Amino acid sequence: MTIVVAILNQKGGSGKTTLSTNIARDWHAASDGGLVNIVLILVQPSPYDVWACA
Repeated sequence: MTIVVAILNQKGGSGKTTLSTNIARDWHAASDGGLVNIVLILVQPSPYDVWACA
């Protein structure tokens, strides 16, 4: 069974990496050592993105 969990927030420093690693650690512990993969895709906004949100 495959379960995908996505943690999204545009703001930097909101704890996305910390939260996702803690969820992966706890999920691994709860599954009696089952395989847990975590993929972090860090997005740096371009100056255009910052301008478009203003």
